[in-house]
Amino acid sequence: MIRVADIVDREGLEAAWRVRHEVFVREQHVPIEEEVDARDTDPTTSHALGYLGDDVVATGRVLADPGHPGEVHVGRVAVLREARGRGIGAALMAHLEGVALARDGVREGGLLVVRVVLSAQESAMGFYSLLGYRVVTGERYLDAGIWHQDMERRIEV
Repeated sequence: MIRVADIVDREGLEAAWRVRHEVFVREQHVPIEEEVDARDTDPTTSHALGYLGDDVVATGRVLADPGHPGEVHVGRVAVLREARGRGIGAALMAHLEGVALARDGVREGGLLVVRVVLSAQESAMGFYSLLGYRVVTGERYLDAGIWHQDMERRIEV
């Protein structure tokens, strides 16, 4: 069974760091000093964990952008290799988008709206496209030695 939950304590954050360490540091060879940052413990950052049964297999975070109301950055989305292709990534993203809309959405007419921006690894762009994200400029850039492009999705209810 797939389940996604907000992280509410240090134990949850440490579980997220374990997933990120496995995916980013061990699998993708991102330097450890680039993987964990000050935004992880910033009070404006929201984190979530994805579960298959009782096992933590995924994580991601939502960063607020006080300078841009109605806009957030989703990042550090990681799913353990053995859990990929089972729907947990899509469930995690839906949860993070819901957090973004509830926490950072702005009113436009009768709608609640949020713009979700992410820095997608090029190998994951197809996944994000299936979820409704579109490429912002098409410019690619290296981040931690991995090619990325910016993508976005406007969510409104």
